[in-house]
Order: sequence, then C-alpha cells, then structure tokens
Amino acid sequence: MLGIGMPELIVIAVIALIVIGPEKLPGLAKTLGRMFGELKKATSEFKETMEVESKMADVKKAFDGINEKEIIDKAETVNETEELETPSEALDAAADGNSNEKNDADKEVSKGTA
Repeated sequence: MLGIGMPELIVIAVIALIVIGPEKLPGLAKTLGRMFGELKKATSEFKETMEVESKMADVKKAFDGINEKEIIDKAETVNETEELETPSEALDAAADGNSNEKNDADKEVSKGTA
C-alpha cells in the first residue's frame, strides 16, 4: 500500500488525532471510508464499461466482416452477370448466328442450282 508500513500508519494516526481532535476523528474516518468505497465502486464500473465496449468492438468487427462478405458476394454475382453480357460476347454470338444463316442460305442456293 504505497510503501506505508504499520509504524508509519501509527505516526499518521497520532498526528491526525492531535491536529483534528478526538471529537471529529471518527466522523472524518467515516467520511474517508465512504469516499474510498465510492472510488472503488466507480473504478469497478469504469472497468466493466471498458470490458463491455471492448466486446462490442469485437462484435462490430465481426458484423462488418459479415457485411463486407455479403457485399463482395453481391458484387461478384453482378460481375458474373455483366461478364456474360459483355458487348464482345454479344458480337461473337451475333457473328456465329450470321455465319450459320449464311451457310444455310448457301446450302439452299446450291441445292436449287444443282
């Protein structure tokens, strides 16, 4: 307790008894006891609050991670659908369709002339 031993406490008590007087000393002791009790209570409440906030921060990080994962999943889904419908693929698909139509038309023309 701050390096104060029994002899030092006795000296402090004797000085307090002389300075304050025997009538006021018990009241002062009660007041100091209440103050230390309130200080201890406030300290424990502060500690508890810090622990709760620390746990809440961990929970918030977990929820942020979940939200980020959902956002990334949605973005990947959107990108996949956009990748399937890119203009170059649409042109390739149209070109394939046109070449098939030309081949069909060429076959019909060759059948008619042959």
